[in-house]
Amino acid sequence: MSPAAAQRRTPRRAAAASPLPRVPGRYRTTKRGEEAARLVATFLGAFIRHPDRAFVGKPFTPEDWQRDHIIRPIFGCVDRYGTRKYGEAILGLPRNSGKSTLSAALVLALAITEPVIEGEYVIVARNRTQAKIVFNKIRRMVYGDAMLRAACEVRTNEVIVRETGQRIYTVAYDAGSAQGIHAQVVIIDEYHVHKDDSMRYALLSGMIGQPNALLITISTAGEERRGPLWELLKSARKDPRAYIYWVGADDEADGTDPAVWRAANPQSWVSDADLQAAYATMPFPQFERYHLNRFPSKGTNRAYPATLWHACSARPVIVPDLPAVIGLDASWTRDTSAVVFDQVGADGVHNWLAWIWRKDEALGYIDHDPIEAKIVELCEDFPVARIACDPNYFTRSMLRLQNEWGLPVEEFRQTNVQMSAASMMLLDVLREGRGRHGGDPELTEQVLAAGVKETPYGWRLTKVQDDLKIDAAVALAMASYLAEGEAVARTDPRVITA
Repeated sequence: MSPAAAQRRTPRRAAAASPLPRVPGRYRTTKRGEEAARLVATFLGAFIRHPDRAFVGKPFTPEDWQRDHIIRPIFGCVDRYGTRKYGEAILGLPRNSGKSTLSAALVLALAITEPVIEGEYVIVARNRTQAKIVFNKIRRMVYGDAMLRAACEVRTNEVIVRETGQRIYTVAYDAGSAQGIHAQVVIIDEYHVHKDDSMRYALLSGMIGQPNALLITISTAGEERRGPLWELLKSARKDPRAYIYWVGADDEADGTDPAVWRAANPQSWVSDADLQAAYATMPFPQFERYHLNRFPSKGTNRAYPATLWHACSARPVIVPDLPAVIGLDASWTRDTSAVVFDQVGADGVHNWLAWIWRKDEALGYIDHDPIEAKIVELCEDFPVARIACDPNYFTRSMLRLQNEWGLPVEEFRQTNVQMSAASMMLLDVLREGRGRHGGDPELTEQVLAAGVKETPYGWRLTKVQDDLKIDAAVALAMASYLAEGEAVARTDPRVITA
């Protein structure tokens, strides 16, 4: 070879030898893998249209964090035969990061860019309702592009790729229903709701023998540092076929720092103002879990932080002729029964008094007669405007208080709607420092034993541990909810004119 020819070839060799940009995880991408990843990213941007209201009709162009931390590692790390080195991926993303939309887009991309004759492509949702929501996203994505509409047939519960007979569908979390699934690709959405790992293993069993099979688990952090998601994260770190991408705050990070919030939320569509609003309106354990994507550490999933509660430990100021309300949560044997008296002063501060009854060992149950007597006594001493009771376990007493004493007793059924509103309103009162409880030890014990349970209407109180009592906290939330409404009505009356 002549020197001139050698000089001409040297740059080409150097370019070929230059390393590819690194990706997170234990493996590097290859040129062949980068082409496969680029194909997936290109397909998403060219053929997928956002199905959600805020971005409807816009191209699903992956953001940098989605491309570099999800698409390139999963699809770019392949061996010399083009087989993925990762057979499983665990993606931890905060709330409002588009997990369901990403799942729908990826399952379509895989079906089209990696066709397998009569292959199955499945998304596992947390329940039937969510499964339908995710399937509707897939359906709208197909309808949103002319080429996808031509290539696919949309049926009631599945999408069929006409040329290959591939099936794309969603199922609800149910290990029994997974037994007959032999999928090429499975995406499990919100794994934190799974009570055990039986469905995951049933799906993995059905994927044995499928060429280049892939299982992707997408989830937000769970309520506790235990359960199938927590155990999967621990075992996956030792599994050479598993890739983990977890976006969230480290345990050492300050969860009150807006810079930490931003780092844990790489999605561009969530603003700093959105995160500030979430922080201001949610109990910290819920904000920590949903928006910092961090499993709450033991003891932090309380509904009402101890610092807020103790800051309201001033002695209650009770005015004899000022209206008040009463909240009651009753039980027979398993729990306690509690009455909370709430009087909102002219300064807008709630003044709380509490009484708690436990099971009489001689009787074997909680005697409700003393509870009735206490309510009657309070109504004789103060102008009690409303008495809120859940009718469970207390119906006979409610009728007696109404019919024999003429007291303003009303039902306050502990539905998710009512208890979520009451639970969250009490947190607002504590955050504003508008409460006085005098450091009552029994009330304090039960309030600090109250945890958070998510509902479709917000969050409501539950027990941090099964053996703890929270009846006084429930009665407190009920009383505070009614008292706040009465106080607002007194200071801001509504006048209706014809």
